[in-house]
Amino acid sequence: MKDRRAPDLSLLLLILVFLILAGLSVYILLTMKIDDYKEMVIDQKLITTLIIIEEDDKPLVTEVYFYHPETKKGALLNIPEETGALIRSLNRVDRIDTLYNTEDPSYYLEQIGILTGIVPDFYLQIKKENLVSLVDFLEGVDIFLPNPVIIQNDEQQILLPSGSVNLDGDKAVDYLCYKIEGESADDRIKREHDLVIGLLKKLSHMYDAKFSEAFQKYLFPVINTNLDSKSFDSFLQEITSLELDRVVFQQVLGTRRKVDSQILYFPHYDGKLLRETVKQMQDSLSDFDVLKDEKLVVSLEIQNGTTRNGLASRTAQIFKSYGYEIASLKNADSSRYENTVILDKKGDPAAAQRVANLIKCQKIHTDVDQNRDETVDIIIILGKDFDGRYVK
Repeated sequence: MKDRRAPDLSLLLLILVFLILAGLSVYILLTMKIDDYKEMVIDQKLITTLIIIEEDDKPLVTEVYFYHPETKKGALLNIPEETGALIRSLNRVDRIDTLYNTEDPSYYLEQIGILTGIVPDFYLQIKKENLVSLVDFLEGVDIFLPNPVIIQNDEQQILLPSGSVNLDGDKAVDYLCYKIEGESADDRIKREHDLVIGLLKKLSHMYDAKFSEAFQKYLFPVINTNLDSKSFDSFLQEITSLELDRVVFQQVLGTRRKVDSQILYFPHYDGKLLRETVKQMQDSLSDFDVLKDEKLVVSLEIQNGTTRNGLASRTAQIFKSYGYEIASLKNADSSRYENTVILDKKGDPAAAQRVANLIKCQKIHTDVDQNRDETVDIIIILGKDFDGRYVK
């Protein structure tokens, strides 16, 4: 006869208890696990997030958002969609957005990393039609318009008033996308900057940790991201700590050239200037001493002391990329300067040294004038030893 012993109930109970405890342990570990974004915050690492607004599955706006959790300072770098580069995987020079895939933007992120020297940690994608819903959910976005925008033609019907205005979703898209003949690239980039910072401000003002689940429940369908729900919540929490009024705005400086049948925008000096700018921006965001200085914005006058036409203007582009204000450009009192000279007109040797370091200039003089032009802190006189980027 077969042995038909009854199962050992105590053994079954022991197994059941073990499974329950194992499941509970896994649950506790998962709930206690620090998310990726929070981990970078705790480690006080610089965090970069690529913010992309799409139109027809291609980037309409690309902004790299830099945030340092220790200093609570941030910066935005605009990347023009027509930026040109050597696309190694395609073995040709083309627009970087050629690599963009709305379903998997990883190759685009890698190309941004090659361009800037740093691959973004995270990304947020917002389709243009979802931007309307997002802005409406945030109860509008606040924008300052110095002049009214009135466009009425077969292609566009746009009316935007001047002054501080709160734009609903449709108006926000109009603001972002309108085209005016003769508008400069700088003006277009400023609009993109202003809209992105406006969105960050509204997210900061409306986010409440008590209602984070409900907040995310609405945002997740309109924003595609590689942040999981916990990381996205940490991202939103940190925005509330960001010093939004001191966010640094940067853009890619370069020239447009025709390649085959299209006009591409190439960063100056094969991108070296941009990578230097990003590195300097990283250092500034992590430096408490620099950021405590309320005189961080320094205004420059650049004088051309040579016979090379346009040298002052081209040099101004370099300093603008580092966040300096250009008060004026002019010819020096002579076109025979052998050596480049930095004149500190304000009595701030540290600021003058930072300016000199950017072009490797050794000649710095303090020439404080109590009756000086208050709009100029430092004068740069370019000499024959300046090659357009550095003093030799």
